[in-house]
Amino acid sequence: MFFLAPHPHLDKPRRGSPRMFRIDWVETYFSRVKWWHVPLIWTPVAVACVVLTLRQPTATVPTTIGVLAVGIAAWTLLEYLLHRYLFHFTPNPQSEWQVDLSWLIHGIHHDYPWDPDRLVMPPFATFVISAALWPLFHALGGAVYDTSFFAGLLLGYMWYDLTHYYVHHAVPTTRWGKWLRRYHLLHHFDAAELRYGITSPLWDWVFRTGPRDTTPPLDDAAVTALERSH
Repeated sequence: MFFLAPHPHLDKPRRGSPRMFRIDWVETYFSRVKWWHVPLIWTPVAVACVVLTLRQPTATVPTTIGVLAVGIAAWTLLEYLLHRYLFHFTPNPQSEWQVDLSWLIHGIHHDYPWDPDRLVMPPFATFVISAALWPLFHALGGAVYDTSFFAGLLLGYMWYDLTHYYVHHAVPTTRWGKWLRRYHLLHHFDAAELRYGITSPLWDWVFRTGPRDTTPPLDDAAVTALERSH
């Protein structure tokens, strides 16, 4: 793609933060995102969506909360499907635009997994995906509760993006945090075709993309050593 900066094929992940776009303003505003941009931008949108629902004459608080919870749960499936089928789609190696698109969507993260500016999704990309899927959200939420369902999805999305940043850049102290970090880093450094869940392994278990019996269990020290070896 003419607007992408050169990006050589890597045989192993690297540290650093490469240039992504040739155009300076695109590189600055559509490429690099800080983790705190996610709650700053999308929390007000989620709150506004709940308010819009409650302003409907037939809406009730208990049902709104219930639909919100369903939206959060639905996000876990959407997270899995996006990660597995969109982020990890297999490009035709003979198609330059498919190879570039694959790198643009998610390949750069696997090439540079320690880059803090390329961990959370750019707001523009979130907006595009949301707009494309809005008819489905509207159908699932109905005319009254569609905005509260969408608010639940946004909360689930923020949970996902912040968890993703956390497992890459934090040092978890809880048993669950350590497990999540190990689970995701093995996706990066052991088998990229497994462990698509970020916030939960639920759908990996359902669709059988979780750990294989041949994958040895690794403790925190072993995963850290594996990460450092790259």
